[in-house]
Amino acid sequence: AELWADAALAAELFAVDPYALGGMVVRSWPGPPREQLCAWLRDLLPAERPLLRVPLHITEDRLLGGLALAATLKAGRVVAERGLLAQAHGGAVVVAMAERMEPQVASHLCMVLDRGELAIERDGITAALPCRLGVVALDEGIDDERTSAALRDRLALHLDLSGLTPRAAATTAPDVNRVRAARLLFPRVAVDDELV
Repeated sequence: AELWADAALAAELFAVDPYALGGMVVRSWPGPPREQLCAWLRDLLPAERPLLRVPLHITEDRLLGGLALAATLKAGRVVAERGLLAQAHGGAVVVAMAERMEPQVASHLCMVLDRGELAIERDGITAALPCRLGVVALDEGIDDERTSAALRDRLALHLDLSGLTPRAAATTAPDVNRVRAARLLFPRVAVDDELV
């Protein structure tokens, strides 16, 4: 029950402003408990905010975007294609098997979290796109591997669901109304240096 309460609270906090928290690392095997958490996140984020999955072996073109070759040939000018990170602006990305994430993918995620924008300089394209998002790093802990330390440092919430059995049913659920109220109040929150 305590693990489910922690998971529900983490989902609520994340959904208030994913970018402000950076995101969360979730240590858990694949299965119903992890899928329940992901379903909560989808339900708690506003419908217009994307929640996109990042495949383990995503290419840099797909992650960052680049030259849209067919559109460029048709238009006779350079046409850029938006990558997955730019598409997730305002929402979040979910990275499965984050402990096996390619170092360059972790590096790009860290840069986006630090800057709130995606800088593209490739294929004759130079652009800076707004890219404020949260990251959900699903860490299966295979062979004692861990999600990149640099990425973990940028993610405020660290949740370990490995104590839940694959058939463990949720004993609590996040409160959507509490998240909506917190989302409205959040821009007015001020934290002084002494508290930090």
